[in-house]
Amino acid sequence: MKNQSKTIIAGLMVMAVMLSLSLTYSRAFAQESDIERQAVDKIARPHTILTGTGAAVGDDNHGWRSHFRLGIVSETPDTDVAPEYKVKQGMFVVGKQDNRHVFSVIPDTWTISVRSDKTSFDASGQVENRDDKIIDIKITGEKIAELQHGNLYNVKGTASDGDGKVYDLFYFSTMYDRNPSIRQIPVESELS
Repeated sequence: MKNQSKTIIAGLMVMAVMLSLSLTYSRAFAQESDIERQAVDKIARPHTILTGTGAAVGDDNHGWRSHFRLGIVSETPDTDVAPEYKVKQGMFVVGKQDNRHVFSVIPDTWTISVRSDKTSFDASGQVENRDDKIIDIKITGEKIAELQHGNLYNVKGTASDGDGKVYDLFYFSTMYDRNPSIRQIPVESELS
């Protein structure tokens, strides 16, 4: 009976951690009123969402929470060819709620390469905060699990600023395809 209680308590703790991570992740994007909302989910054509949650670690081994979200569209409509993607919008968030730094993606600076079987990807580009501070980001993801609507990746990378500071990035990330639904209005046939 004692082991069963421990198992139940451990399960409840894991559920609480997972819930807090999902709430923290959602709030990181939902509560940013000082930046223009980036409607990644409102891209009109089919697109791919790449999101991650993890940490940024400085040279002094000090770490901060970090989250990112990228909206990506395929530039190759032919399904027989390996897809080529382009980053359209997104953001990186570093820090806690009371001391959060938000960096918006500068789309024209980004390149992304995704293997045709989606087992790995490489992405790099620049992000900018509201004070015009620019950070160079490089991330690489390796698939660790297949999910119902996408894949889970172990992502590692770096972020470097103009002052020579380099931060190591570590994320668990999902990549999934979105196909905006087209609302069809049924046409009633006129039968006499």
